[in-house]
Amino acid sequence: MGRIIDSAKSRGAAFVVNTGDVTTSGARGELAQYHDYTTSSGIIFYTVPGNHDVGKGGTSEAYEEIIGPPYYSFDYAGDHFVVVDNADDKTGISDAQMQWFSQELAGNAGRPKQFIFAHIPVGSTSLPSGHVTGEGGDEGLKSGQMMVSEAVKYPNVKDIFFGHIHAYLAYRLDGINAYVTGGAGAPLYLPEGKGGYYHYLLVTVREEGVEVEVVRV
Repeated sequence: MGRIIDSAKSRGAAFVVNTGDVTTSGARGELAQYHDYTTSSGIIFYTVPGNHDVGKGGTSEAYEEIIGPPYYSFDYAGDHFVVVDNADDKTGISDAQMQWFSQELAGNAGRPKQFIFAHIPVGSTSLPSGHVTGEGGDEGLKSGQMMVSEAVKYPNVKDIFFGHIHAYLAYRLDGINAYVTGGAGAPLYLPEGKGGYYHYLLVTVREEGVEVEVVRV
């Protein structure tokens, strides 16, 4: 994590989005350690809740007290960024959150670009891993697919970023670029030749397009 922060800062990153699993068990002490570390890092952090960070049935009271709301949005340089909570695959994305998500995308359809972040990847035949939504039950699978169905309605949705799989993977979801970035310190899942290496993604957003660079650490 320290190497990633130092590298991101040296490359001029405006902020970091952590795609989840910032703790082992979601214990209050672990969450507080992460919060204290990131808030003193010298760069803005936005955090996506991961399955290791939450209690059964959704984000815990400790998570919301220490880290913040499980799903939210923010704006930067005219673009819109949407953080989704799908950390509990058994329950998936709740109806209330899905309604909020749909309204977020629709309400920002006129912005140049929108980006989506969630923890558990939505599967695709082009994704070389089965560690995806639906492992915990049908609700995770259905709501993940619904999230993508909503996203494709808006041409300004440019990229979707996930965590959960401890590797780097790039694929497509119904025409949208999708990335798995889970190589920030936990044991790696895949061989190096298939994306199993420590890294972060440096995303450069310009008027003419989006560049995603894989930076190994």
